[in-house]
Amino acid sequence: MIEIQNLSKIYEKAHQKVVAIEHIDLKVERGDIYGIVGLSGAGKSSLVRCINRIEDPTTGTVIVDGVDLTSLSGKALRSERQKIGMIFQNFNLLSSKTVFENIAFPLRLKGLDKEQIQKRVLDLLEKVELTEKADVYPVNLSGGQKQRVGIARALANEPSVLLCDESTSALDPKTTKQILGLLKRINKEFGVTLVVITHEMDVVKAICNKVAILESGRIIAEGDTIDVFTRKTSDATKHFIGESVSSDSNHRGNNRLQLTFKGVSAEQPILSGLIRNLAVDVNILSGSIETIQDYPLGKLIVELPGDSNVLIEALDYLSAKGVDAEVLS
Repeated sequence: MIEIQNLSKIYEKAHQKVVAIEHIDLKVERGDIYGIVGLSGAGKSSLVRCINRIEDPTTGTVIVDGVDLTSLSGKALRSERQKIGMIFQNFNLLSSKTVFENIAFPLRLKGLDKEQIQKRVLDLLEKVELTEKADVYPVNLSGGQKQRVGIARALANEPSVLLCDESTSALDPKTTKQILGLLKRINKEFGVTLVVITHEMDVVKAICNKVAILESGRIIAEGDTIDVFTRKTSDATKHFIGESVSSDSNHRGNNRLQLTFKGVSAEQPILSGLIRNLAVDVNILSGSIETIQDYPLGKLIVELPGDSNVLIEALDYLSAKGVDAEVLS
């Protein structure tokens, strides 16, 4: 659906080169909700602007639905861009236009007649649950309502891809949850592929089936969201995943394990079984349980006695129960 190959973007500022993104390779399948996450300055905005060709990449190609956008210009590029919808952080609504007129704007640019526009806009207003706000101006809308208008406008041309650039970062937690639910429903009902640009891992956990972590213009981890959150983490990704390990010298001589409980194992009393079966004391240092894509995921950092035989038996027991265990240094 979207294939990015060796993509780089370098800006010239004050006779100096600033590398925004470098050697990006990415593949988004049709129907994905693909999260691209990174801190401020990681290159997320440059990447999304290259995907829809608002920015010209310095090197590399962007292929969307079989069409190489980097080879197009003029009318051909404008035509292909209509297949890519965009949702913005700050909504980007026309303040002098009503909700209806904001959604109708891209349809008028496309040359649709009045009857076609009327039918399409009313249908979209129903989809985003704003039918009663058709004649209201943006100044009289809440943040969540403004973003719903933005989503309806982005869907006006029936795009195959929807780019969501920090689309919930200006919203409160309750409204964010509602907007994410709407995006998930749009993905399912319309079959639209979503690329979600965000600095919030909670957004990725809530709706993205795949994720790439961007740092300093490069991808440092990618894959199925649940796998990225459960695989052994490097120092580079730990601050995104939210893991930390105590280095307290009082723990020296003991074995520390990071345990990851997925699916059914996250809901079972496996640790108490370990204590009973091995007759060993287990010290819990930290732990959490959360849901990723309706999939329960639990993480614990525990401490066992330093005996190597106990460690081997514990690892065997945990593996048999479907728990991933990593020995921490």
